Parts: sequence; C-alpha cells; structure tokens
Amino acid sequence: MAGTTHLQGARIRSLRKLKGMTLMQLSQKVGISHGYLSQIERGISQPSIGSLVDIAQALGVTMQWLFSDTQGEHDGSTLKSDKLVTQAQRVKIEYQDGIVDQLLTPRSNNQLEVIHASYPPGTSSEPYSHKGHEAVLVLSGKMEVVVAGERFVLEEGDCLSFTSNEPHSHANLCEGFSTALWFITPASF
Repeated sequence: MAGTTHLQGARIRSLRKLKGMTLMQLSQKVGISHGYLSQIERGISQPSIGSLVDIAQALGVTMQWLFSDTQGEHDGSTLKSDKLVTQAQRVKIEYQDGIVDQLLTPRSNNQLEVIHASYPPGTSSEPYSHKGHEAVLVLSGKMEVVVAGERFVLEEGDCLSFTSNEPHSHANLCEGFSTALWFITPASF
C-alpha cells in the first residue's frame, strides 16, 4: 500500500523566493492570508485542494511538484517504468478534511493523469479551475459536481466531463464514503 506523500512547504518557499515574490505577494495572488501561507510553508498547516491548486498555478508548477518525491520508498523498490505505477508506488495525498487522492499514472506523464479519490462523509471542495479538460467517474457513493454554476448529481457509474478552466467543485452526498476516478489532461496534479 502506498504511504502518504507530504506537502513540502520548503519547496513553496524556495520557488517563491526564486521567482522574487514576497510572502505577501504570493498570498495576495492566491487569495489567502500571509500568515496562513507562512504556516503552509513551515509545514504547520495543510491547505485545501483549492488553495493548493491556486498556489501551484501562481508558482507555475503542477500540484505534484509541491509534494515530496517518495515513489519507491515504501517497499524498497524503484520505479522501473514510466508506464507502470504499482499500488505500492502510488503518490498518495491526504488533505486536511480527510479527502485522499492517489495518483495512478506515472509522474513523468505530463499529458494525462488519473487520480483515485476517496471522500469521507460531508466533505467538499471549494471551487477551483486550471487549464485542460477532465472527466470524473463515480465508483461508489453519490457526489455533487458543480461546473460553472451548473449542478450535477452523480451516482455510481455516472461520468461527467468538462473543461477544467471552468470553476468546479465537488461534494460527497453520502452518509458513507464516495470514491471516484478523475481523468485530467494535461496533467496538473
């Protein structure tokens, strides 16, 4: 089983400084307080999915760049192929609200990414957007996906596709967990 991949706040700080941005400038660009951004950079706080997307976009990197590169550390193996990701090699990210994303495609694939997402009861995201296109397939449970203000209720087996630059959010409508596969192109995770 994959271990949890940790957000590297020091990477955010280093890239911010390399780009000549102050803490205040980046926090204003992202729309969060500079105190909260400072806590993220120091590893004290975990950002929401939307804030993470905004930070990555403001810095001009993918979300996975913000996380430690731990592929292969969990079972002593190394990534033997840029085509295969075994279950033990998945990049796994746990967000502050309990949502868990697992990257199912190799990090080297910048054209397509597939993410297995697990949503605890009552969880939701704030609206966010990024370049590209995506589709979501609900594997279990019941989810609400809002795209550019239009609400879609998806049940097991339902699939929705849309342009990712439209603001979108999602919520688990079940009393239990919901799971989904997200297909995103180009890779932005």
